[in-house]
This record gives sequence, C-alpha cells and structure tokens, in this order.
Amino acid sequence: MLQPKDIQAILGQHDLYWDDRRERMREYRRLYMTQFWEQDGFTMNDGVLRTEVPKAYAVVESYLGSLYAKNPSVRVEPDIRARGNPAVAQATANQYLLTIREQLEDATRLALIYPCSFIKLAPEQNVDPLKRVSCAALPPWEVIVDATACSWDQQRHVGHVFLMPVSEATARYKKGPEQFRTRAYSKWIESTGIAGKDVMKGLGANSGEVPDTDKWIRVVELYDLMDDRLLVWSPDYSDGQDFLFTGVTVQVGALDAEADAEAKTPEGELVHETTGIPFKSASGRPVVPILPLYFTRDPDTPLRGYSLIGRSRDQFRELNLMRTYQAQGVRRMARQWLVRAGFLSEDGAAKVSQGLDGEFIEVDLQPGLPLEGNMMPVPQVPIPADITVYAQTVDADLKDAGMLAPFTRGEVTKSTATEQNLLAAYTSSEIGRMARIRDSVITSLAFTYNVMLSVVLGDEAEPLSLPNPVGPTILSADDLTGDFQYWATDAGTTPMSDLAKQQVLERLAPVLGQLGANPQLILEEMVRVFQLPADLATPPPAPPAQPSPEGAPAPLPVEGEQ
Repeated sequence: MLQPKDIQAILGQHDLYWDDRRERMREYRRLYMTQFWEQDGFTMNDGVLRTEVPKAYAVVESYLGSLYAKNPSVRVEPDIRARGNPAVAQATANQYLLTIREQLEDATRLALIYPCSFIKLAPEQNVDPLKRVSCAALPPWEVIVDATACSWDQQRHVGHVFLMPVSEATARYKKGPEQFRTRAYSKWIESTGIAGKDVMKGLGANSGEVPDTDKWIRVVELYDLMDDRLLVWSPDYSDGQDFLFTGVTVQVGALDAEADAEAKTPEGELVHETTGIPFKSASGRPVVPILPLYFTRDPDTPLRGYSLIGRSRDQFRELNLMRTYQAQGVRRMARQWLVRAGFLSEDGAAKVSQGLDGEFIEVDLQPGLPLEGNMMPVPQVPIPADITVYAQTVDADLKDAGMLAPFTRGEVTKSTATEQNLLAAYTSSEIGRMARIRDSVITSLAFTYNVMLSVVLGDEAEPLSLPNPVGPTILSADDLTGDFQYWATDAGTTPMSDLAKQQVLERLAPVLGQLGANPQLILEEMVRVFQLPADLATPPPAPPAQPSPEGAPAPLPVEGEQ
C-alpha cells in the first residue's frame, strides 16, 4: 500500500508538471475569453489601441455545438451471464444522465480548451437514494494521472487534488480544526508561484484575523489500484506524515416514505467503507469514479492530452496582432493639414478642425495671390494589401487545422447524398471521431452511476415505476449488478425520435398483419411504443355461448374436443 511519503512524492511530480504549464493554460483561457491583451487579470493601460478577434471562442463553441448531447441516454444490453435487470439499469442511468447535461457540457468545453478534462462522481447525502451521487467537471490540473501508463485502465493510481473548507473537513474526517494548517482559497490558474512552496505556507491554524469560512486545506483523494485502496491525504494535516482518512463514507438505504425527496439531510445510515475501493463491477474489478475526456492525445504520453486551442495558438495570436495593426492604421488615417505659419489665425484653425458645413474661414493672404502652396493635406500611406492577404491566410490555416465540415460553419455546399449520410452518421469527419469519444464518456457515466447506486442502496429496495413493458418494479442492488453492455443513444428518447418510431410502426403494422404476424404481439408493441395503458393489450374475454333454440340440432363437436 502507498505510504504518506509516496503520495507526497506523487503530488510533487504532479505540481511540478503543471506549474511549468500554468502560463500556457492562462493563455488558452485568455484566448477563449477574448482577453488576449490582459496580463494577470488587468487590461494594459499604456495608451496603445489594441483589438482582439474572438476566433478561439468561435472555434471552441462550433465544436461544442456539434458535440452537444441534446438528451444523453443509453441503451443497456443484457449481461452475458444473465445477471441483473438491464431494463431497470437503463431506466436509472437515463434518469441520472438527464440531470448532468450541464456538467457534461462543461467537461466538453474544458477538454477543448485545455489538453483534457475529467468528470468525477462522488457520493453525497440525500434522502432520495437516486440522488446520492453528485457530478462535477474537473480541469486537468486537479487530477493526478499515472503518466507512465499507456492507457487509462493500466494506471497504478488515480487521484483528485482540491481545496476543502476546514469546517467541512472536520465534519467529514472527524478531526479537530486545530489539527489543520489552513490556507487561503485561490484558483490554481489565477494564483502565482508554485503550489508546493508559497501556496503551502498557508495562513496558520491560529490566524485570528481570518474567519473560519475563509480557511481551507488541500486534500488529495488517491485511488491505489495496485492494492485496491482509497487513501485521503493532506499536506496540511500532521505535516503530511499521516493519512487524513482511509476509505469513504456512504449513506445507504432506501427512501423513507415520509421524507421529502427534494431535501438534503445529513441524517441517515452512514457506512464507512474501509475494505478497499467500495465501487466494484459485477466481475469484482474496482471502478474509479473519475472519468477521462481526451479528444486528442499526446502520441508519446497518451494520458497528458493535447489542446485544440494549443494546436492553433500561433494562428489565434497572429489574428489578434494583425487586427490590432489594421485598427491602428485606420485610426492614423485622419484628415490633417499642413499650413504655412501665420496663414491661419487661431479662430480659422479651430474652424478647420471643427469641419462645420458652410463655414467661412478668413486667411491672411494678399489680394490676387493663390491659395496653393499655403495649405495642403498630409500625405497618407495606405495599409499594404499584403496585410489583408496574410490575415486571410491565417484564417485559412485555422480552418485547415480544425478539419471541420463546411456545414458546421454555416457554409452551403453542393455535397452528394452519400456525403450527407456520412456526415449525419458521424463516420467520416473529425466531428465523428470526437462524437464517439463523447459517447464513450456517456456510457462510462451510466455504468459508473449504476455501480455507485448499487452501493448506495445496500440491502434495501426502492419501488420504481418504469414504462411498459416493465411497469412497476422494485429496485435493488442485485438489479444493477451485472456486466451490461452500454450503448450511447443521444436523443434516443426525444419526442422527435419517438415520433419517427411511431410513424414507422404505424406503417408496418398492416403489412405485418397481412404477412401472418400474431395480431396480439402487434397490439402489445403498439401499446408499448405509443405508451398507451397496458389494459389495451389485454385480449377481450370470449363471448358467452348462446343457447341453441328448441328443436334445433346440436352443433357437431369439433375434432379434438371431448
């Protein structure tokens, strides 16, 4: 098992790597936020006119608009060993995915601006067991990765570095506030200095001038995948010589019938899991609730990633410089005049400056002498045309580097039907490759949530009402325990796609009946797709037998009947 000194060394390597790249991450952020000419959060006030082009924002948001998951959902295939209930697992996962669309969009934006991003699921306390898993998008400098691994699944450890209020730390980890060396809150990307030095000086545990709400500590949650351990360590506790906490505290149990499902309360059955990473798949493999999002990877170090803005950083910088140069050149094209000394009086010079229409200006000139030679406009040198050509070349370089299809930029093309189908299916474009990565993150979110929900439920059960054909059922941990196959189906449950399915079934129903299909099965499928009451699928009872009139011969028995 990793020791505190090992975690301190891992954190030191992590800080050293990202501190060297702090200024570059700031530049990426300034390019996206249209703050290229700002330094340390302040605009340059040296009297020089500067103009910026919001090109980086347009590029990132165009990708985000194409990758936006309108209604993320998954389809769950059964476990090959027939474990669990795939219909229940699909319903719980899709309900959770609808609530984290904003976090998924934030993580996508971070992965486009910076080399990569991450999504973390964490257990929290809530009276409703379906809402006991929180979700947050993380920037790359907050997640410790094993850079020596060639893939995410082959890492030795994964960790999350963050700041936590002292009041929350004392309640979560059962420690006294005097045991911590506190520090002020600061965002990593906006702070100055190295995280391992001046930031770690802190404020001192006994700083009376700082309120308790402004005291923070630095916490490292590290998943030791070699020894199956969840370790919590802090450099601000016991000088980093001891662990702050081991394991995780999870609230377990079903929803109380008298509780408010929208309320959050710390009351409930809390279980302190210390026997390893508490989240396990059906096959017993540990599941780390930190999910990576890499749109492009470093070919030599895959877990470091590669930024979209960093790929075209030089072009963004050149566009800002060229637009600033053009703006300054246009401002210099003012109407200025060269006048012989004494030719215009002060009043005459003021009238020329005002430029009023119909104004009479008196000049000191002898009768019969011409005005030429006494006053002439200042020669203006036009901006070279090469500047405009160069700006167009830079813009073309950006489009070539983006490899976006023209329709994503609003351009009308004369593409063939085959090309349109390929683009719609996301199979032959840069957007298609990135969409597949997004879908893999959605499926990982659904899988991880169901694993965490099975731990949250414990031994209790939760009643659910699912659509047909499942209907009302009882949710238990056994229903979610299975090696299911998850497939992302973005917009798979939106009204438009449901309407398309209904129209297709409506056209096929008569054809299936003519081909000899069972009418009862067709009726059940119609009820399921149109979400009609289940009673409509029940066959009507057989009509009662009519008594034969007197004197009429009895009907002959049918062959096979007694």
